[in-house]
Amino acid sequence: MRLPAGKQFYKLVVVAWLTFSLGSVVLALLSWHQLSGQMAADRQTLAVRDDLTGILMSLLDMENGERGYVITGNKEFLEPFNQAETNLQAQFNHLVNLVHDAPPILQTVTELRAEIGTSLNWQHDVINTRDRSFDKSAALIATGKLKNTMDHLRTRIGQLDRIYFDRHLSIRQDVAERMLRASLTSLVAGIFGIGAGLLALWLSYVAMRHQQHERELTEAKLHAERSNKEKTLFLANMSHEIRTPMNAILGFSELLQGDLLEPRHRQYLQSIRSSADSLLLLINDILDMSKIEAGVMELHPEPTDLREICDFLQTLFAEPVAKKGLKFECLAAENLPRALLLDRVRLRQVLINLTGNAVKFTDRGGIGVSLAWEKQETSSHVTLLIKVQDTGVGIPQDKLDTIFKPFMQAGAHREKENQGSGLGLSIVKRLTEVMGGDVSVESAPDHGSTFRLRIPNVPISTRLPASEKSTSTEAINFDELRPATLLVVDDNETNCQLIAGMFAGSHHRLHFGSSGEEAVAKARDLKPDILLLDVRMPGMDGYAALAEIRKIPGLELLPIIAVTASNLKDEEDALQERFSGFVRKPFSKRELFDELADFLPRNSKAGTAVENIVPPEKETPSAPFSPAPQDLVSQLRRLLVEPWPSIRDSVAINESRVFAQGLEGLGQRWQCEPLVQYAQKLLHDAENYAVTELEKDLGEFAALVEQLDRGTPA
Repeated sequence: MRLPAGKQFYKLVVVAWLTFSLGSVVLALLSWHQLSGQMAADRQTLAVRDDLTGILMSLLDMENGERGYVITGNKEFLEPFNQAETNLQAQFNHLVNLVHDAPPILQTVTELRAEIGTSLNWQHDVINTRDRSFDKSAALIATGKLKNTMDHLRTRIGQLDRIYFDRHLSIRQDVAERMLRASLTSLVAGIFGIGAGLLALWLSYVAMRHQQHERELTEAKLHAERSNKEKTLFLANMSHEIRTPMNAILGFSELLQGDLLEPRHRQYLQSIRSSADSLLLLINDILDMSKIEAGVMELHPEPTDLREICDFLQTLFAEPVAKKGLKFECLAAENLPRALLLDRVRLRQVLINLTGNAVKFTDRGGIGVSLAWEKQETSSHVTLLIKVQDTGVGIPQDKLDTIFKPFMQAGAHREKENQGSGLGLSIVKRLTEVMGGDVSVESAPDHGSTFRLRIPNVPISTRLPASEKSTSTEAINFDELRPATLLVVDDNETNCQLIAGMFAGSHHRLHFGSSGEEAVAKARDLKPDILLLDVRMPGMDGYAALAEIRKIPGLELLPIIAVTASNLKDEEDALQERFSGFVRKPFSKRELFDELADFLPRNSKAGTAVENIVPPEKETPSAPFSPAPQDLVSQLRRLLVEPWPSIRDSVAINESRVFAQGLEGLGQRWQCEPLVQYAQKLLHDAENYAVTELEKDLGEFAALVEQLDRGTPA
């Protein structure tokens, strides 16, 4: 049956409509499929670039860790080196999986992996050489082989990254074109049919939403990175701009303290110092809170004796507690491990904030601080329990949740709350959380408050904690250090005057400069013993001046101490890596003395001579003594195997002190006077940072053991 001509026409129209509709849908689906494939390829490209960036960062961590260990001999610098070496294996495995379908790139990655392996072997040689000799490891570095290798590796990685960056741009352009074609195809499908049109519109909508979402994510990421950089820059500027004048206020107050005779003037000066200290605490609270919010707060675990922290709190709060007639007690559990691996400074900051709050809000009764611990499944870790309890005004129940928020206070005692910033408890909570713990509070009005801190997974340290340095400035005498020529360069004239005042009347010779250019010129002309160099100066800053001075023949090893007002971890790491040492503004006379004592030998006329510690009998070569007991000799021979060789090679002050204390204990237990005298001599060297004498005396230990075994005189 033949259809009329009109119906044949409509049939053709319907067939054509269906054909074009179906074709449009198929084309749209095909375009979307190709678009998805291109997006997947783009994600793979970005993943390859991320892996290349991770490999580059691992190489930088290894280079920094190796350099830090060679310079300081501190094995803690090897932790980032070892971690980066471990990360490289996983990063290369992932990268190989991503580029396995691109033979030329895969060959380049394989060659890069082999070159990095060769560089790793060379770095291990440098580290192993440093274990035996600093000079030899320095000589290896001085060849420039590592720098050339690292520059080559960075170039290779940069070339690969550029290839994939160009590929990323090409894919992005192709994606944009395909999205345009997909949209047009979808619109055509809509003309030929409602169903095809709806499908086309849906595909177009999904594609546009996906592109918009990616654009928003990219913009948000860029905004977050920009904000983080701005916060970091703000913190650095705030630290520098505030700490620089604070250095002058506190420093000159310290110098005036011994010159004022009238009680009224001394009282004024004490008020200035107390106000400056309070202002510095407030500044530190604000900066710490900003660093926590910005995510740049980092911990520095070290062996910590909580009993020493208890003693510190007793000393710090003795005067304010006595003025208010309160009782104060800080107790550490008797069986508490001697050393826990904690950030001592941050833990002490937490306890100072809690205890200071308790003292401020307590008018009668007392404050108690207790430190205890719980065992965990692993014997090498404990859970630290801290309780700070007071009999003060208490906190209303409806305020217990708000007191840990920044700038929030309970509101019940305005006259007391106005004395602080409202950041103390917020910092306590954030620092405790950064350390992996939590804090809780129980309180009621007029019944006091109890704050409890629980910090799990605290490692027990096998190393003893280092003794705290004295913070007293009463007996600081720079003449205890051998006469030296010091060059001080700072664009702030007040800081130069402060340092001049600290050295007034001493036998040291001081020269001053005010710019990086002057630092280079005067260092070349004067050949000083030590250079105190401000980091932030207009024009040529401290880093640039350091680089120029290191190029001057004869000044390659000049001790250059950075003077900085920053307290950011990244800048501190850079200072430790590039400068010989650093002091942070505001610094005291004691802190400057301690830093200089690491580079200037003690003046024997000003210090305690070794002869005053070692009895005269020790100096008589012909005086015989009986052979030591064989059990003692056996113990000493074991020490010759471990740890004496590493201590002798590194001449580390803390390790040498612990070694000498152990020898002194053995000598007293076995009543071996020569061993006691030798240990006391090592202790004297370590306490006075007499590195040259300490190195010489450590080298005599093997001979002493032989003499004790034979019974011949030392």
